[in-house]
Amino acid sequence: MIPTVIAKIISMQPNFTMSENEISQYVINNTDSVISSTITTIAKETNTSEASINRFCKKMGYKGFNSFKIALMQENFYNNMKQQNTYNANEGLIESITADYRQMLINTSAMMSEENIIEAVEYIKSAKNIHIFALSNSAFLASELEFKLRVLGISAKAHTDVFDMHISAINISPKDVAIIIAPTILMRDIYQCLTTCHEKGAKIISISSYDSSKLNDFVNVKFITSDKITAKNSISLSNNLMYLYVLDLIYSALLKSDKSLREKKLNSDSVLNSHQTIDNNILEY
Repeated sequence: MIPTVIAKIISMQPNFTMSENEISQYVINNTDSVISSTITTIAKETNTSEASINRFCKKMGYKGFNSFKIALMQENFYNNMKQQNTYNANEGLIESITADYRQMLINTSAMMSEENIIEAVEYIKSAKNIHIFALSNSAFLASELEFKLRVLGISAKAHTDVFDMHISAINISPKDVAIIIAPTILMRDIYQCLTTCHEKGAKIISISSYDSSKLNDFVNVKFITSDKITAKNSISLSNNLMYLYVLDLIYSALLKSDKSLREKKLNSDSVLNSHQTIDNNILEY
């Protein structure tokens, strides 16, 4: 079965320019490589330019290369889902769950962009305040990120209560950054906070499992993760590990970008470790 995206490329080939035809042939013959490569790599492989690749993706009906790559990858996931979900009677529970998470992480990493991570880091470093919005079972991620940023001396606040979220969104400033962590932005309270933050002029970073054209209207940097629906044990798994993975990517890039932040992290770790040592000594008596 030919994937829909590939079928569309084939049907549009008569309308392609010479460079677009080179790109289309590369995509058709190297789908897996496109999913795991950067736009720079593909430009070199096809002897074209990044601008040509973006024009090709827009001609295909996508916002740009990242949107095209996400669509191509998601379609591959769904086409392979039946094969991936085939039950193996000899596979143990631990092996099965581990395989699911491993594949979800691989899929998520394929959708990550170094450029997006760097852009998110720059917004965080230049922000006056960081507001982190998350609800329900993703709320602990907001608290986790708040703690990690405060360890670096960055002003951050987790908002996991609906009323607190709306009040904070109303009072956010253009110098602030809002980080949204949610399965989809199309949740009433999340979407309302998102639009309010956008109207107030704040920079917005989103981490979610489902892409939406509405994200392009409000979000400055978006990260799309692999959804648990692609896993064999989807009914029992959580997307939160994928969100945590993205947060750790951003946090690692943040530390790598600034020596003073690394020093603050080491100093904070020293304080935390000293308190842990004191606690352990007390317990020994």
